[in-house]
Amino acid sequence: MSYRDYIEQQRKLARTKKEARELREENLRNPRPPRRDPPPPSGSPLVPILTGLFLILVLGWTIFFLTMPTLQPTSSGPPTIVVKGTPTETEIIKHWLETEIRASNLNWEIVSVETRQELAAHINGGLRVDVLIVEEELAYELYETGLLQPLHDKAELPSFAAAFSPLWNAGPFQKRMGWAITSLGDIEYARHLYTVFQHFAEPLSIRTGTPFPS
Repeated sequence: MSYRDYIEQQRKLARTKKEARELREENLRNPRPPRRDPPPPSGSPLVPILTGLFLILVLGWTIFFLTMPTLQPTSSGPPTIVVKGTPTETEIIKHWLETEIRASNLNWEIVSVETRQELAAHINGGLRVDVLIVEEELAYELYETGLLQPLHDKAELPSFAAAFSPLWNAGPFQKRMGWAITSLGDIEYARHLYTVFQHFAEPLSIRTGTPFPS
């Protein structure tokens, strides 16, 4: 090898080392993005598990909404109070309501239902339901679906406590029924009725001889 060839070979070697060093420095300055794992194979058990959970959620929500009444526009006719309870409960509550409604010269219709299905049929049939008197558990479910309004127009914060007012105090092995105002009717007139009963109605007595606050 001639001296000139040797010098040229050394120059190529120096250039190669320089390019390798520059490439290494560039990789340190701008690292490549991390390598992503490939999607799971079609035979992975993760796919049927996720599919099953999705179907369970869909089924649960479907059952929930089928058991709750759907929102209907307000129908014509007088404002309506729907009382859901046993025949004995509804008879006592209806008499109590009618007495104060007549005394206050108000115009309200009172409807009694015994089951959730009857209540749902009433609402889904497009019939009026401005005020509900129902058990606390059902009222909470209706509140969760957005069907109830606050009992006062100046409620500080939306809450179930602001949308449900019990007719009697809690007791062992005794359900509580109370007032609720729906989003389906005349909300302001319903609030007026509730206010009248809070200020002027006699306390309601039910099941026992002890009067309970209205």
